[in-house]
Amino acid sequence: MSSKQHQGGSSGTPQGSERPLWSFPADGNSEWGTPDEMPQWAQTPVAFEAPPADLAPGPPEPKKEFGERQAYAGRSKRTGSRTDSAFRGARGTRNGATRSAGAKREKPAAEPVELSDEQYATKGRAILLRQLTASSKSRAQLLKKLLEKEIPAHIAEELLDRFEEIQLVDDNSFAESWVRSRARSRGLARSAIRRELRDKGIEGDMAENALEQLDEESEEATAKDLVERKLRAPSMGVDKDKSVRRLVGMLARKGYSPSMAFRIVNEAWEEQFGQEPS
Repeated sequence: MSSKQHQGGSSGTPQGSERPLWSFPADGNSEWGTPDEMPQWAQTPVAFEAPPADLAPGPPEPKKEFGERQAYAGRSKRTGSRTDSAFRGARGTRNGATRSAGAKREKPAAEPVELSDEQYATKGRAILLRQLTASSKSRAQLLKKLLEKEIPAHIAEELLDRFEEIQLVDDNSFAESWVRSRARSRGLARSAIRRELRDKGIEGDMAENALEQLDEESEEATAKDLVERKLRAPSMGVDKDKSVRRLVGMLARKGYSPSMAFRIVNEAWEEQFGQEPS
């Protein structure tokens, strides 16, 4: 075997540098010779201490020229693109899932609960007691409220019959109390109070019996008192025609007849301001 100094083979390193066995070129070339013509340095102790070829590291990669872009973390541009796309897709999926999970979910419509007759009766009694505690009411008003609360009609009628038996519901008493209250607090005439009673389900003989508390004399006295209180303002004596129209309109809205209203207003205005009525 020649002792000639050989120039570097595939790794480019000259003989004599005590390179390990795994650096010997397996393909052979003109400088190193064929694989069976191993150079002299391969017989050295250093060469025999080298690791097996399958565990030996590969030769160092050639140095990149300045300005040449290297793939990130050893990945090619193509591989990196796929990875980035996959990452963006996964991130979009996660964000979409988060938005979907965070969105307000619509609750399914609850099916109506069917109560037994006893349960409806218990519910209806509580409604009646609350209504009567607030103020006195007629049977028609209470029936309307029960039906609004979806109490079956036959159960509502049975409850009202029972409440009438124990005198918690009494239309006669309610009508009489209503007539006294509205005539005293609002100064209403019988015709206006009659309309209010009709709206509350009380009419006919029951309403007329309650209205008998107000006779013509008491009704006229109430109207005169209303007019006199309005005439206490000095401005009412400046323009008689204007004042008369205003006061007559006020009495008409309270249910008094036009003839009674004009008569009472003219008399009261004369007494207050000392002028003859026209």
